[in-house]
Amino acid sequence: MKKIFTILLLTGISLSAFPQLNIDQYFYIGRSRIYFGNYVSAIENLNIVIKLRPNLPEPYYFRGMAKHYIDDYRGAKNDYDKAIDIKPFYPEAYMYRGMANYELKNYKEALSDYTKALEYKSDDQAIYTNRGIAKAALEDLDGAIQDYTSALEIDPLQANTFLNRSSAKQMKNDLEGAIKDCDEAIKIRPHFAGAYLMRGIAKFEKQDYASALKDYDLCIRLDPKMAQAFANRGIVKHKLDDTRGAIPDYDMAIKLNPEIAVAWLNRGIAKESLKIPGFEADFAVAEQLDPKFAQYRKRIDAEQEKEKQRRLYGFVLPTANQKSQNKNGQNKQANASQPNQPAASGATSGQPNALAQNNTTNGSAPDTTAVERENNKGPVTQKRARRNIIVNTGGEVTETEIARGMVQNRNVKIELKPEFIISIFHKDSVDYHRLQYYSMEVDAINRKNNNQPFMLITNKPVKNDDWRSEEYNDNIGLWDKTIQNNKKNPDAYFNRAIYYELLKNYNQAIEDYNRTIKIDGRNVLAYFSRANATMKRVDFIRMPGILPEPTTLNINGAKAAADAPKEEKILDYEDILKDYESILYMNPRFIFAWYNMGNTKVKKKDYLGAINDYSKAIELEPDFAEAYFNRGLTRIFLDDMEGGSLDLSKAGELGLTDAYNVIKRYCN
Repeated sequence: MKKIFTILLLTGISLSAFPQLNIDQYFYIGRSRIYFGNYVSAIENLNIVIKLRPNLPEPYYFRGMAKHYIDDYRGAKNDYDKAIDIKPFYPEAYMYRGMANYELKNYKEALSDYTKALEYKSDDQAIYTNRGIAKAALEDLDGAIQDYTSALEIDPLQANTFLNRSSAKQMKNDLEGAIKDCDEAIKIRPHFAGAYLMRGIAKFEKQDYASALKDYDLCIRLDPKMAQAFANRGIVKHKLDDTRGAIPDYDMAIKLNPEIAVAWLNRGIAKESLKIPGFEADFAVAEQLDPKFAQYRKRIDAEQEKEKQRRLYGFVLPTANQKSQNKNGQNKQANASQPNQPAASGATSGQPNALAQNNTTNGSAPDTTAVERENNKGPVTQKRARRNIIVNTGGEVTETEIARGMVQNRNVKIELKPEFIISIFHKDSVDYHRLQYYSMEVDAINRKNNNQPFMLITNKPVKNDDWRSEEYNDNIGLWDKTIQNNKKNPDAYFNRAIYYELLKNYNQAIEDYNRTIKIDGRNVLAYFSRANATMKRVDFIRMPGILPEPTTLNINGAKAAADAPKEEKILDYEDILKDYESILYMNPRFIFAWYNMGNTKVKKKDYLGAINDYSKAIELEPDFAEAYFNRGLTRIFLDDMEGGSLDLSKAGELGLTDAYNVIKRYCN
């Protein structure tokens, strides 16, 4: 949820706190980058300040703010924690930490942070507003309204605060008061689309559908990209029996925001009632986006089956559970001759039975879906009392369902960062981005070869253009001649193997690495490259659908067993691990072997072993971004969302910006 974000340019920061001019420069560049929306660059500059001056609170605070803007709430909270540890009297840090806690659904912690911030800054309307939002999430609606009122006493021209108070009043079923607050917001900002949306919601709750429709029309006219308004207008049209007219509104809502589950569900209901193909696909998407709709659909199907049975037999056939109860004398089987058999609503006319919101008859469980439907043809709507609607100063409207905490299970494949390999650097190409980490071993072989070829260790692929393939083959020919002159030259075999590997001739590369090791049994890079070439061969010959995906984790919201069966005998994994272990026996500080061994263990489904290996790599190289990234994904797969998110946050901080995308989509 986006709330009130204000760049707090702390004019009180004394330049004397930064003894060196360059530190000043990095700090102010970092802070200004936040203002201009370049958050990744801001983090990079603030990293430098923190590294050189780790005891200053402000760089942590602003770096937390930058992370906050890209939805890395755990990483932001970590930075706010550090800022507060250094400077306990820091109201801005408490407020932003409260906002991060709110996003992480730590509502009580958020409330505590806002209260602490108000101790130091009691005249800040934004803190009161945010505390009101947290109280609403905790269902303390009276407390929320009181905080919103306090905020308005400080600044009576805050339209969004009126709307937030309107939301709380709606949750209390004070619809008249909610509409009045929307009216006040519209007086302050006549072109505030969110205000018309909120007023339309309140009028909808009053069943004043015509007025609600007008407000949604105005909202869409002011902001034609507000998906919620289209979804809600579709529901109103649906309620008014304009089912065909509702479908284009659902279409537009889905186009603007494909994750509005209720739009998919209601479009499916509309299509089904009009006998338009595609309704089953809409139901499937709705259920995937929000699992509660799967339960709702089952209830609809069950009711339809009951009606079918009533029409055919005059009574409802018992379920297996009911039969079991009958044997124990707890229930009697319903039949057509029993006088106390309840008649279905509309059964005689063949109309479907109306769905009750909390129907617990026939042993069914209470409805926990927080949705309601007037009849089998009408749209699904949420219970108003369960929805907390927030409107920010920019007019963005977001809804959350409070006190449910339903986790949406999503099956997504997220790629691990690939293994590090020995590769060739081309000085005459745009290849500089492939330089990542220094390796003493690679540096030694470059000196021995006089940089012909110049090797590097990287996990970024090189493009095998035609001219490069031709160059590789030419170099193989040159090394062939060297080997013919001296068949016991390990470096010649090793260099030739590198070119074979780049040409994806893995069998020939492995054969040359074997020869290198036979001549020089302590050649760390030969063991390393042989393991990597073998891994590539495994991935290359892997048949889709038979063996596990080579570089992906399937994160589906369910906890993976840490002791799940491991892939012990898949092709050459054991040989690969033996090579990495040999390297670490000779040089336990070779971080790339630890990292690659972690990737191999993920492929073997030895997740705990992989985490240990990534951790060892990070211990040896604290700025090993790829190790943080892969450890983060593995931890999330094992349901350690907190640890995984922090690892991904660190990876993003170190420059792997796609980590923030993973955090935003799957960790918040």
